Amino acid sequence: MTEPTEPLVIIERQNNAAVLTLNRPAKKNAMSDALLEQLIAAVREANSDDEVRAIVIRGAGSCFTSGRDTSQFEKAALLQDMSVDAAVDIFLEALTLLIESPKPTIASIHGMALGGGQAMSLACDFVVAERDAKFGNVEMAYGFPAAMNIALLTRQAGRRIGLEIAMTGDLYTAEQYHGFGLINRLAEPGELATVTGDFAATLTDRAPWAIKRTKSTYRLAEDMALHGALNFGNQLNQLLRLNGQIAPVHSHNADVKSGLTDNISGKD
Repeated sequence: MTEPTEPLVIIERQNNAAVLTLNRPAKKNAMSDALLEQLIAAVREANSDDEVRAIVIRGAGSCFTSGRDTSQFEKAALLQDMSVDAAVDIFLEALTLLIESPKPTIASIHGMALGGGQAMSLACDFVVAERDAKFGNVEMAYGFPAAMNIALLTRQAGRRIGLEIAMTGDLYTAEQYHGFGLINRLAEPGELATVTGDFAATLTDRAPWAIKRTKSTYRLAEDMALHGALNFGNQLNQLLRLNGQIAPVHSHNADVKSGLTDNISGKD
C-alpha cells in the first residue's frame, strides 16, 4: 500500500485551540483507518497539551467528510477471526475519544457530514456549520441501519426527530438541524472559519478547570436520575464553597467580566 505523501490529519494551533483538519479532499475526506489513526493520535496529543483548551475538527476541500471509507470493507469479514471487530473498532475508538475528551470539541462543518461524518459531528460537544451543509444517515437508503448514529442521536435529539433522522435516511440542511437543536452556530458560506474561531475563543477564554469540570459534570448528570444529578451538583458546590479562598479567575475577556460585575452590583 502506497504511503500518503501528506498527513491525513493536519494539526494547527489557533490561539489556544487545536485545529485538526481531515485531509483527504480528493476522497471527500472519507475516513480510512489510516486517517482515523492519525486523528486519534492528534486528539490524544491535544488532550495532553495544557496549552490546548479546545479542539476543532474540520475538513479540507469541498466538505467535512462523506463518512467512512467503504472501500476498506469490500473483503468478507467474519466474527470468528475478529475481522468484523477490526473493521469497526477504530471508528468507535475515535468517537469515544471525542466524547470523553476533557476539553470541549467542536465540529466545524461545510459541504456535508454524512453517515460516519454525521456520527463524528454528534460525538463532538458542539457543531458550527454553514447554512447549506448537508447531514444524514445515508446508510438507510441501502437498507443498513446507522447504528452508531442511532446511539448518538438518542443523546442529542428528541425521540421523534432522532428516530425520523435515523429511520428515513433523508438529507437535512444545517438550518433544519439548527432548528432541531443539533447545531450551535450557523455560518454564511465562506464565514465558517470566522464563526468557528469566535465560538472557540469564547470557550478557550474560560478557566480550563471550570470548563473541564462542567463537561464532566454534564456527562455524569446525563446518566443519572434527576435527584442524583442535583445532589451531585450540590456536593460540587459545597467543595467549591469550602475552597472559597482560591484566587479569583482572570479572564482575557475584560468586557465579559465587567458586564458580569455590573449586573451583580446592580450598576446600570
